[in-house]
Amino acid sequence: MNSTKYWIALDRVQGIGPASLKEIYKKISDAGLSISDIFDISPEELKSEFYFNDKIASAFKSAAVFLSSVEEEYMQLIDAGIDVLPFFSKSYPERLHHILGNNIPPFLYLYGSSGVLNEKGAAIIGESKISSRGEFIAYSAARELASRNINVISGFANGADLTAHRAALEHGGITTAFVPYGILKLNIPESIRHVYDPSRMAAVSIFSPGHTPDMYAAYIRNRVICALASAVFIVESPDEGGIFEAAKSAHALNIPLYTTEYAEYPPTASGNKRIMSEFGALPVRGKKVDSLTLPNMDRIIADVKFK
Repeated sequence: MNSTKYWIALDRVQGIGPASLKEIYKKISDAGLSISDIFDISPEELKSEFYFNDKIASAFKSAAVFLSSVEEEYMQLIDAGIDVLPFFSKSYPERLHHILGNNIPPFLYLYGSSGVLNEKGAAIIGESKISSRGEFIAYSAARELASRNINVISGFANGADLTAHRAALEHGGITTAFVPYGILKLNIPESIRHVYDPSRMAAVSIFSPGHTPDMYAAYIRNRVICALASAVFIVESPDEGGIFEAAKSAHALNIPLYTTEYAEYPPTASGNKRIMSEFGALPVRGKKVDSLTLPNMDRIIADVKFK
């Protein structure tokens, strides 16, 4: 486990967040040291040698309490084939650092291909109870992104999320799924098992491995989805709830935002107009391809490829 257990233990100390972890990493790296080299040093020595403030200096002693449980948890992760990517790992997406700054998730718990995470991508998200038309739009949009070698980023719920993942995988694409719970609770849904390929998909959690799902976790997860994406396509959204908040996050993070424009909006897309009016989302309209009307993804593709 090398030094990973010490970083995880520090992250579990109340009051120690990404900014503190970054400060610790920079100071010990500048000194040519590892976290394990200084973990047992007294708070007084930590303050005098590294100029840590009281909160950080005392955190090391508090973190020692978590080491045993972290080691046990880590062995479960290894047995399950799960990778842990600390914020300083070369495999950790640079885009998250750039977009989120000191609000990055300190660890990404990953099952599948870490290489997928650093591929340019677009998010396709929407209601779990999506309309049949919305499901077709999500599938067609993901299929086109896959044909352009664009990473399809989404959650892992029924509806738009799993439809997008299935379309990308069925058409040889790559995909990243963020889950709103601990990675040890991951289960590959039946709807994508026939196309699931761990070499082309990353299932990722930003939460501790045993974390149970809740609405707040879903909101935080959606913000990270938006941050990793070069463009966000909200297929269908109610006028409140997690998907609407994801649109708000994309707007706040200055991520190009899109949503489906319907001639007549289904109940599952009641928030689409608000997303356009309040957050400046650009409308995704249909285009004729042979006998089908498909979502026009040209601008989204351009945002990913050329910005």
